[in-house]
Parts: sequence; C-alpha cells; structure tokens
Amino acid sequence: MKFVRNIEIFFEKYIEGFFNRQFSSSLQPAEIARQLAREMENERTVGVSHVYVPNHYTVYINAQDFERLEPYAAAVCGDLSAYLSEESRSKGYTMAGSPKIELFSDDKLTGQTFRIISSFTEAPYEEPDQTATDASNPGDTRIFNKLDQPALLIHPPQKLLHALLTVIDGLDAGLKVECSTNRVNIGRRNTNELPLSDMNTSRLHAYIVYEDNNHVIHDARSLNGTYVGDHRITHKQLNSGDKIKVGNTVILYEVK
Repeated sequence: MKFVRNIEIFFEKYIEGFFNRQFSSSLQPAEIARQLAREMENERTVGVSHVYVPNHYTVYINAQDFERLEPYAAAVCGDLSAYLSEESRSKGYTMAGSPKIELFSDDKLTGQTFRIISSFTEAPYEEPDQTATDASNPGDTRIFNKLDQPALLIHPPQKLLHALLTVIDGLDAGLKVECSTNRVNIGRRNTNELPLSDMNTSRLHAYIVYEDNNHVIHDARSLNGTYVGDHRITHKQLNSGDKIKVGNTVILYEVK
C-alpha cells in the first residue's frame, strides 16, 4: 500500500499541483514518468534468478519545454528517479543502485514529443544459486570437476577502460577530456563535457557512454551527423586511434 500511495502522491504533485498550472500547455513530468516505466519494462533483461532493468535514463525534450523545466530540472529528475525506483521494487526487478535520470534539450523535437535512451552503467551481476548447496546434507561429500568452478575464476575481471579525447582539427584544437565510465556529451552547449565553439555542431551533437568495457559513441540526432572515419554513424564502438568528426571538428580517440 505504501508503494501505491507514493505513486498517487507523485501524480497528484505533477498533474494537479504547481507544475500543471505552470506548464498547462506543454509537456508534463507525469507523461515522462509513464514513458520511463514503459522503457524500463521494454529493456529488462532476464537472468538466472533476477530480472535486471537499466539504471541510467536520458530524456530528450524540445527546446521550449526544456527552458521551462530547466530551473526545476534537479527536483523533477529526483522525483522521477524515486518514482522509477519504487516501480522497479514493486515488480521485483533488480537495479544497480538508484536510477540516474538526466534531462536534455533536442532542437529537432517539436510539440509535446520526447524520447528516452536507457542503459546499464553497470553490467548485471548474477549471484550464484545457493539452492542446491543449502539442500545438501552437510555430511555429504561432493566432487566437482574444474569446469564447475565459478565463472569469475575462469574469466577474471577486465581492467577499467581509460581513454583520452583530443580535438585535433577545428576551432577548439588542443582541447582534451578524459573518458572512462563517465558519460561524455559533445556539442555547443557549454555544460557538455566536451564543449565546442563550432557553429556547425548541435547543442548536443553526440555522446559517448561506457558499455561492456567499451566506449560507444551515439549520434544525438544531430543536424549534420556524426562520423567515425569516413562513415556516418548512429552509434559505434570506438577503437583506439578512431577519428570522430562532428561539424568541422575532428576529435581523436585514444585508449591510455
């Protein structure tokens, strides 16, 4: 009953309260909440004994709605995170910590349309099933083949990937930023991790995320596209030495 009441409070706040009066003709946080819940459902991963759901959600909304919501972005994202966490727990899903929700503007979106990208910032870890061990008689002698040893002994953890992004051509030549497990946003917006002066780039042109011990670059529906080498991409796993082109800017990706 506590979960149901928390959800009721959330929707009362955003449908009947201050935000409804403030943004009566535009996108409501409650609409984002519903779509986040659908995204979580659609992207769930079934393990041996758990159902895992993404813990990172990026919400893109149109520029006008973003300007209206930006002063309250931290509060809205905090409430959306609490809502999604409750939704996950109520359905018995497993999530790596509290969900992180980020709100960005997308110049290509119009009206009340918005889009959500979800990801796992940590790979799901499946705990060993203890049922067989618990059911065994403590006095029994059990013999195991070496192949039955835990997978972590056969496949040791991979080293954390560290890379460097360096602007090698364009107005911002020489600009550098480190790239590890953190998300790196690229574009004209001055709050990006890699902010560019190039007017041929979008405010949020592309972003790099850490997935399965690799760095993957995603085009953020930019106007002029994102290129790796000579190929325009929507998303691509990066290799050391790759050259990323956004607008008139070229960025070198190098693994340390």
